[in-house]
Amino acid sequence: MSLDAVQLGDITFDGSDSKGWIFQSLDAWHSLPESKAEISERPKAHGAFDVGTDWRQSAAFVLTVAYLSDSYTETVAAIRALTGLAQTDALITMSVSEESVVTTRQVSIRRIDVPDLHDATSVGSIAIDLLAPDPVAYGVESSVSTGLPAPGGGVAFPVGFPVGFGAAGVDGRARFTNDGTAPAPVRFRVSGGLPDGFSLRCVETGDALTFRRPVASDDYVLLDSSDGSALLNGVSPVSGYLTDDDWWQVGPGETCTVQFTSLGGVQGLPLLVLSGSPAYF
Repeated sequence: MSLDAVQLGDITFDGSDSKGWIFQSLDAWHSLPESKAEISERPKAHGAFDVGTDWRQSAAFVLTVAYLSDSYTETVAAIRALTGLAQTDALITMSVSEESVVTTRQVSIRRIDVPDLHDATSVGSIAIDLLAPDPVAYGVESSVSTGLPAPGGGVAFPVGFPVGFGAAGVDGRARFTNDGTAPAPVRFRVSGGLPDGFSLRCVETGDALTFRRPVASDDYVLLDSSDGSALLNGVSPVSGYLTDDDWWQVGPGETCTVQFTSLGGVQGLPLLVLSGSPAYF
């Protein structure tokens, strides 16, 4: 596997011969996990019944690394830092860089096998077993923002020269294109003030998220289609205020155009930030 670097949490493994953490191999990063659909063979005909949707199992990987140093004490400290990554209850970010292309998964450290050091200053073939509950790999995230729809300035009369057309209008739309091969979730950050709430609608599909609750000028709401969550200021759950919750993902090669509208009055300059990453099986 030709790559520039692997990052697990805050530890980076590269392919150089310098001292420190060294990447050796990564198994199954590009493999497609097995389908969870059960096979039911036709009793009196060739083949099997249609298995339905091929939902995928979680993805398992083995990362093999080495640590090079001139000090046994340094090597032990580095290994303890590596095993210390597993202390958190949260998943750990794992990123793989291959010829400037970066893909990321959230992983759990299942096991770390470290060969006996025997007072050695360096150690190789450290095997790290990893599991990604979400088997999809994600590319670099991109974000685009828009305000609410607003008309342009138009032409002022009497017309003078040069002609002034005024400020350009705002269509209140933000777009995300999934260049990957798997459906990609999208995330929305809507900031106030919106005393009557707001609506987000995917123009291509008609799916809508309607949030009927005041959003103060110094507040924001985070909406995430990966888990259907809605959080006020990134902390307080407010999904109960969604009167329309047609959560959607963006299919491979598809574009989603999100129309941002207010449900009533407007205070200040409300803003929608749409974020997403290309997704790959």
